[in-house]
Amino acid sequence: MKNYIDKKKIFFASVIIIALKSIFFLTKHIQEDALISWRVARNIIEYGVYGYNGAEKISASTTHLYVFIGVLFQSIFGEGNFIYPLLVFNTILLTIGIYWLGKLLLKSTNRIILFLLFVSFLPPAIKMSILGMEFGMLFFFYMALIKYGFVERKNWAFILLPIFILWTRIDTCIFLGILFIYDVIQQRKWNTALMIGGILAVLTTVAFNWFYFGEIVNNTITSKKNNYANPTLLERWTEFKFFGPNYFGMIKFPTSIYNFSTAILFILSLISLIVLAGKWDSNRKKVIGFLFAFGIIKTLIFGAANSWFDWYYWIPQICLFLPIILIVLDIDFYKKTALAYGIFILIPFTAYQAIHSIATGHGEWNHARKIGLYLDSIEPNKDNYIFLEPAGYIPYFSKLKVIDYVGLVDKRLTEENIVKNGTEVGFSNLINKAKPKYILEDFKPMFKGKLADQSIYDDYELIKEFKIADVAKSDNPILDKIYKFKPSGRDFYLYKRKETAK
Repeated sequence: MKNYIDKKKIFFASVIIIALKSIFFLTKHIQEDALISWRVARNIIEYGVYGYNGAEKISASTTHLYVFIGVLFQSIFGEGNFIYPLLVFNTILLTIGIYWLGKLLLKSTNRIILFLLFVSFLPPAIKMSILGMEFGMLFFFYMALIKYGFVERKNWAFILLPIFILWTRIDTCIFLGILFIYDVIQQRKWNTALMIGGILAVLTTVAFNWFYFGEIVNNTITSKKNNYANPTLLERWTEFKFFGPNYFGMIKFPTSIYNFSTAILFILSLISLIVLAGKWDSNRKKVIGFLFAFGIIKTLIFGAANSWFDWYYWIPQICLFLPIILIVLDIDFYKKTALAYGIFILIPFTAYQAIHSIATGHGEWNHARKIGLYLDSIEPNKDNYIFLEPAGYIPYFSKLKVIDYVGLVDKRLTEENIVKNGTEVGFSNLINKAKPKYILEDFKPMFKGKLADQSIYDDYELIKEFKIADVAKSDNPILDKIYKFKPSGRDFYLYKRKETAK
């Protein structure tokens, strides 16, 4: 007899979980890259052009589909009111994806609800809800493909969903490739529908990039490749050892501590996976086996490439931690183990992320955003350029045109080949050609006085300093301790081009 699942009970539990997670919206913790995508969406609305600076076409966002979702939400709710509806939308999609996965792996209503709760409050899952990026939607598509394609063998899912997945992020080709290979091994035959879906996904994304932007891959990928130095194998290994534990695990601690804790969690998860594989049916076994394999391979690929942006690892982190949650919920006396999990893992993890989000959100919203608002107040001509890094909060709220130090939103930096010529020469050439009205820098003097063309220093003057120490404090004693415990942000110095400059 098939186990009865009370969908109404799960629905109301999901609403409560989403409401609880929404409390994190109050931290104002939003990732810089989300604001890049939202500005591109705004550019489409205002100029009818997929770009960043007015009528110039450029694929400045890593995610085409999420940009179009941003256009929809900004059109419906308006430029100033769309953020929270979009965050709720992301959270709902993530929760549906977690529910689909829970229903595939667990056989009772209460277990599925606990699974929803435990996965939803893992630190990466919280960030997937509140940071404004596309990963809640991506997790939804991943789980849809696993449910309707990998498990239920629906050809429409194998053909259609890879298109949505690759349009969400180009690096999802890793997920699709691993799924194809894993499925071939499981089924012992080629998956023609998934092959067709993968080919259509590649053709449509490449065709859009080529016919609209005149490029095969997104400019964000090209600019990082051209403007980041290529480390040696020894340098890669050194960075891998230093940064890896802070990204392959569930939360960030000092590296010396985290090497040990990451290893312990991984071993526990691997043991849990082996135990589950020994007692589960084939469908559940192949789902959790695939997710664990994907988690390992994705983290190794990006770790070997020294790609240390948090969001690359959010979904793999969840996949690698899943067996621990599942072993807690699979045993007969799961209520006792679930209580222990809640006390020793759920509450500490949630508290950690709360502290992290309060501190980071405060630093970004009340520091970087206010710099952008200050620029908006002093510069009415929004056709003027500012040269800065990063291209997130400050450009979004200043509304000025932007050249960033990596070339994500303007291609002129890539033309200067700073890897070959060095930043001193490349930045000097760019500033002399573009003549940005403002330069926002981390240092005084500007660029530590190291620009190749020293005459640039005569062309610009320091007009304002923005000190993080002025922001990282509060009259509330608890908030003040959090801000000092985990300071977020850095000092900025704003330089303006003199009217007498050539």
